[in-house]
Amino acid sequence: MTSTVALGGPTEVRRRPEDVTVDWLREVLVASGRLDGGHRVVDVAFEPIGTGQMADTIRLQLGYDVDGAGPATVVAKFASADEQSHATGRQMRAYEVEVQFYATIAGRIATRVPGLVACALDPDDAWFTLVLDDVVGGVQGDQIAGCDADVAAACIAELAGLHAPCFQDSSLEALGWLNRSTPESDAFTSSVVQSLFPGFVERYGDRLAPELIDLLEEFVSVLDRWFATRQGPSTVVHGDFRLDNLLFVPGEAQPVVVDFQTAAWGLAAHDVAYFIGGSLEAAERRSAEEDLLDEYMGRLAGLGLVGVSHAAMDAAYRLGTLSGLVMAIGASMLVKRTERGDEMFLTLTRRHAQHALDLDALELLRGT
Repeated sequence: MTSTVALGGPTEVRRRPEDVTVDWLREVLVASGRLDGGHRVVDVAFEPIGTGQMADTIRLQLGYDVDGAGPATVVAKFASADEQSHATGRQMRAYEVEVQFYATIAGRIATRVPGLVACALDPDDAWFTLVLDDVVGGVQGDQIAGCDADVAAACIAELAGLHAPCFQDSSLEALGWLNRSTPESDAFTSSVVQSLFPGFVERYGDRLAPELIDLLEEFVSVLDRWFATRQGPSTVVHGDFRLDNLLFVPGEAQPVVVDFQTAAWGLAAHDVAYFIGGSLEAAERRSAEEDLLDEYMGRLAGLGLVGVSHAAMDAAYRLGTLSGLVMAIGASMLVKRTERGDEMFLTLTRRHAQHALDLDALELLRGT
């Protein structure tokens, strides 16, 4: 069964780019107010973009009966054509989550996100169509290269813009598609990561320093304890807030945030630790970490969220340094394997593991 979750217009899911027609696009654009009903789309060309491994993202170049009648381009996302990645997206509810995020939450946050043109969802068979405004001139960040402290500060500001408007909102916490963490789901995730870990070590172990392998082995052995001890201020989190999921427009300091397939109700501090730990090399992170945390807290206050202190988030932040390792182990073994993907997951593992070592995150688990 196909269900539409936002914006009217055509209700059926377009599973693949080849299912998109000029007539369908005209209906979508007219329904969203981006095209006057007296004009037509007469031509569309497709250009794959991005490096996402869970979904296929396509830029649609549009031609009209009158030049300039509507946007020159829009961006469309579809479930991955790769069977393994599609199955993972279905199991994780990733496609449902992203559609629901744009339909119900994107309009209330203070984060720069692409405008929603249309979306439709088939939750039973895990197909979706998501059409977004194109971020013209936007350049995807490079997770492998990382960033400096100034870029990180601009990104942290956008993360605060997501967290602050949703902080401790019980109505959002009650959404089943968003608040997906239960003791049963945590136990399942823990068992999956533990089962994947030997294969992860076999694939990547010889490219990781021994002290990082030691940390990974201990962490995986107490993963269920890590899930059980996650406590702290909660909000809507991105879940995969990193440079590859940010678009930078030349001349504009603040990035545009994309890829909300991992959005969830979770710990704000985990999102922050995940970004800082995964985006900066160790020396840069050590030098800039306190300033970046101050920037984040200041942005929360500037958005009207007061009473949240460093102390309230400290333990959650330390434990959050380990969250990137859950993602690195699980995602690397469950999505389509690529050369760049291997390098990215290795980079994330090295940075997050070193971050956890620097803040002695496992000590918090040893005492529980």
